Amino acid sequence: MKKYLIILLVIFISSALIAQTDEDEFEKYKQQQQQEFENYKMMQDSLFIQYKDQIEKEWNEFVESTKKEWVTYSPDFKGRSQVNFEKGTVKVEAVIEKDVPKSEEKAKEIVKEQFNKILKEKDETDNPILKGQIKIKDIGVVNEKNIDNAIEKVIEKGKISIIKGKDKKERTHFTIVLDLIPNHIQVRINKYKPYIEKQCEKFKIDPPIALAIIHTESFYNPRAYNRHGNAYGMMQIVPKYAGSTMNYVLYKKRGKPSSSVLYNPENNLEMGIGYMRWLADNKWSEVKNKTNQYYCIICSYNGGPGSVYKAMTGKLKKISNAEWDKMISDLNTMDSKKLYNKLHKDIPWKETRNYIKLVTERMDKYYKEI
Repeated sequence: MKKYLIILLVIFISSALIAQTDEDEFEKYKQQQQQEFENYKMMQDSLFIQYKDQIEKEWNEFVESTKKEWVTYSPDFKGRSQVNFEKGTVKVEAVIEKDVPKSEEKAKEIVKEQFNKILKEKDETDNPILKGQIKIKDIGVVNEKNIDNAIEKVIEKGKISIIKGKDKKERTHFTIVLDLIPNHIQVRINKYKPYIEKQCEKFKIDPPIALAIIHTESFYNPRAYNRHGNAYGMMQIVPKYAGSTMNYVLYKKRGKPSSSVLYNPENNLEMGIGYMRWLADNKWSEVKNKTNQYYCIICSYNGGPGSVYKAMTGKLKKISNAEWDKMISDLNTMDSKKLYNKLHKDIPWKETRNYIKLVTERMDKYYKEI
C-alpha cells in the first residue's frame, strides 16, 4: 500500500512539473511575443529616428513605415522588408559587407529569415497580416504548411547586386520582389469586415463610408504608421486629437491612448468609426441631409471641421450667428452633388480636397458591392 501511494505521489508531482513547465513555456512565449511587438513599436515610433544613421550607413537610404507601407528591419538592420498595401508588392532584401566570406549565401539566409518573419507575423487579433495574400507559382497560396517551400522557391528568383552604404563600404545586396494576389485588398477587407460591421451597427454609420475611409487612410494596413502626422493603425488615429477624444468618450479615460492600443485593429476601428459618430453628433448634428452630413464628416475626418467652415463661409474662426445659420441652411438644402463640387473646389487644403474625392468614389463602389 505504501509503495502504491509513493507511485501515485511520483506521478502527481511529475504531472504538476510538466504542467508547470508547459505553463512556463507559454508564459515565456507570450513575453517574447510582447517584447517583439514592443520592439516593433519602438522601431516605428519617433525613437526609430535614432537608428537613421546606422540604417543609412548600411543601406545608403532610410526607409520607414507609412500608412500604406509596412517596413521592418532585422535586429542588426542587415535585413529589410517592405510591403506596399496600395501597390500590392513585397520586397525583401539584405546587405552584407562584400569582404565577408560567403557574403552572398549569408545575404540569402537573412532574406529567408526576414521573409519568414513577415509571413508569420500576426496582428493583435491573432491574424497573420499577409494570410491568403501571397501566391507562388507551383506552390499556391502561401500557408503554414507550405511556407518553407514557398520561401525556397522565391529565393531562386532573387537578384544579387553591389551597393555602397553612406560609410562608403561596398556590400553584397540580395533582393526578392513579388506581388500580392490581385484581390489582396478584398482579402484584408474580408478579414476585418466583421469588426467594421459590428462598430458601424454600434455607432449607426453606413458601412460603405467606413470602408471607404479605411481604404483611403491605409489600404487596410494594420501596421499603418505616419510618423510625421503621428497617426496609427488602419483608421490613422492621432492620439492627441481623435485618440484623446474617443479615449474619454468610450472608456472614460483622460489622456492619449498608447500606440499599442491604437495598433490593435479592434480598438482602432472602434475609435475611428466611433469618431465618425462623434463628429456627426457634436459638429454636424444640425445637418439633417444624410448625404450632405456624410460629406461634412469625410472632410472633418481628414481636415477637421474647419475645412468645411472655410469652404462654406470663407472663415475658420469668428463666424457670426448669421453666417453659421446660413451655412447650416445651405448644408441642409443644397443639392448633394453641388455641395460635393463646392467642398472639392473651395476647401483650402489640397489633401482634404483630394480626400473627399477618393473617399466618395470608393464609397460609391462599396455601396454597389454591399
